[in-house]
Amino acid sequence: MSEQMNYPNINILAEDKDDFEVKYICFLAKNISQNTYQDGGFLILPHLDESNAKSVFFPDLGYSKEFWKYINVNSNKNLSADFPKFAVDEVKKRLTLYPKNKYEREIQKIKSDWGKMEKEFFGDIDKFLDFGKALAKVEKINVLITPFGTRGSFNPPRVGNKFNLNVTSRVDCPAGNIASGILQNLYIIKTWIGGEIRDENYTKRMSAISFLMTSSIFNKYYPNFEDLTKPMFTVNRGIVLQSNNYLEKLGLKNNKKNLLDELRNLTKQEEKVLKELVGNTGNYVTFDKIGEILWEDKIDEKYSLSAMAKVMENLRRKIKGIGVNKEVIFTKRGKGYLFL
Repeated sequence: MSEQMNYPNINILAEDKDDFEVKYICFLAKNISQNTYQDGGFLILPHLDESNAKSVFFPDLGYSKEFWKYINVNSNKNLSADFPKFAVDEVKKRLTLYPKNKYEREIQKIKSDWGKMEKEFFGDIDKFLDFGKALAKVEKINVLITPFGTRGSFNPPRVGNKFNLNVTSRVDCPAGNIASGILQNLYIIKTWIGGEIRDENYTKRMSAISFLMTSSIFNKYYPNFEDLTKPMFTVNRGIVLQSNNYLEKLGLKNNKKNLLDELRNLTKQEEKVLKELVGNTGNYVTFDKIGEILWEDKIDEKYSLSAMAKVMENLRRKIKGIGVNKEVIFTKRGKGYLFL
């Protein structure tokens, strides 16, 4: 390593952050309307839920119907996308009514803590990772510290022959979350493996970053880092209902009342299981009960949790296929399945 390492300029947008934050809310809206987060098991909430790593704080700004129409004009779902002026202007206007100083103490602490670890972090990249060429291509790094969104988002747009890394870090995460976002950007530049939530490239990238953040020297920056590619077995029914109700308030299609009528391509087994789940909405249906439905008198010889999981996976996929943009079937380890 050279005696004096050069690394990109870091722009922590804790004060003059409005334009980035407005774009970020448009980015969230785009992905919510396209089911990206819901497909990944994230809950969409009008408030910050620090207890749930897979939650999206999407502020309730009273969006118009026209907003949702315009937000979907652009097919690009990246954080760096340009969104229609109508949508941007509406968010900018409505965001002025949101109490901006509510999280000022947390924002300033994160900013201060990052300043203390920044030099060491880039030194560790230089010493332990083969990201030197990727880092050399980076002009600057913009970091938005915000209460909104997921715990972190990122995107490395190309500007000429360089990249500007965009990173968001939510206020309930420590400064080390910024390190995770930067590493994800560098990984994309180095490998060109990006991917949307739940696809193969996303899982590959997240697995690599999760290893770095949990099992390498980079763990010191974020000791409690959570791997979001792993299944979330604990579900709070109250929070799930809040999320479902909020999606309805936003005017996004998530009606589950007529699932049995709308789903016309179910197998007999899938139909029986779905009827049982819907008939017990809000209550767990045990694995044993699902087994009885699937295999009847042959349950002893055919019982298989993996086979059950496959049936549920097919049901979830088919439900999403008719436009239900939220999770409605949840798994509870050691207990069973829950329909909400």
